[in-house]
Amino acid sequence: MKRPIPVAAALLFLAAAVPAIAGAYKKCDQPAEACVKAYAEKLHNRGWVGIEMDTNEDGTMLIVRVVPDSPAEAAGFEAGDVLASFNGVAYKEENKQALQEASKTMQPGKTVTYAIVRNGSRMDLEVELGSIPETVMAQWIGQHMLMAHLDEPEDEVSEG
Repeated sequence: MKRPIPVAAALLFLAAAVPAIAGAYKKCDQPAEACVKAYAEKLHNRGWVGIEMDTNEDGTMLIVRVVPDSPAEAAGFEAGDVLASFNGVAYKEENKQALQEASKTMQPGKTVTYAIVRNGSRMDLEVELGSIPETVMAQWIGQHMLMAHLDEPEDEVSEG
């Protein structure tokens, strides 16, 4: 397995997870306080599934954990499932833009369909998106602040 994706991959997913999967973080050009407020408002209107994923060596997206009491658990996702598509768009590098566009429609209460592969069989799972729990939102905002607002660590640590 390549890179674990924290709960952030809980399928707010594509918009936030695609950069995380690629390991891409850029510096945020907003002041920290404004960024926190804008990010929180954005997440407040986003749907949440409740899965943690990892990218396999072959590039497929493996579900490594289903968050208890999440929409994903209610929909029947299981650890070990491989994501094949989201609302009919296959998880492939060439579909990256289409997946990002599809993720913009993810709002709490909306039902979306994921095609998964489980034990060699493909199946569709419909999930009614929930609201992002405050603890998850805080984790995502904290991760963004660490990655996009703090300077790179110094090679030498000064002692005080």
